[in-house]
Amino acid sequence: MKHTLLLLSIAASSMLMSACGGANTSADEHASEQDATNTSAESSSWTIDTENSSIRWEGGTSGAMVYSHFGTINFKEGALSATGDKISGGSFVVDLSTINPQDNGYSEEHPASDLVGHLGSPDFFDIANHPTASFEVISSEGNDVNGSLTVRGITNPETIHVETMEMNPDGTMTAKGKLVFDRQKYNVKWAHYVQDVILSDNITLDFSIVAKKKG
Repeated sequence: MKHTLLLLSIAASSMLMSACGGANTSADEHASEQDATNTSAESSSWTIDTENSSIRWEGGTSGAMVYSHFGTINFKEGALSATGDKISGGSFVVDLSTINPQDNGYSEEHPASDLVGHLGSPDFFDIANHPTASFEVISSEGNDVNGSLTVRGITNPETIHVETMEMNPDGTMTAKGKLVFDRQKYNVKWAHYVQDVILSDNITLDFSIVAKKKG
């Protein structure tokens, strides 16, 4: 009887060790597959095509008289890196002297050039002393690209939400994204001269990027 119990105990132990060994093997195989997936994600480098890329800006008021101005501004230069289909690094520079209003809120008495001049003044972006703004990628998580935005020499963390991104057969990458930042954090602090009109703190940037693959 003791001999039988001993054999049964040995058999049960062997089965348990086999089951545990199988579980470990499965976990190891899963880890290996995950490592292989991570390793297989291709790294690539891209140069922003400044002529075919653009930024749409919009800012306005939030008060009794609600209106907004919008227009475009141009990239000066930029390069991005990607891992798989996600942006993982890079930076770009924006030329603030290219601010171009496109809304209809102007007249012969108050032309769009007046707004351009005001936006370039120390009330807003102080372009004479800070002719560019820039964004440097630090990390990405899902569809969000985290980085550092620099305006008027002041740098703060900001996030670009990537709405679409495609790697095309012709060796180009196209991407669209949005960034909303608080102008007060960058010393863009002009207050509207009409008391019942409050200039909104938020400025919205919509990016439309075309980039060419390096190499």
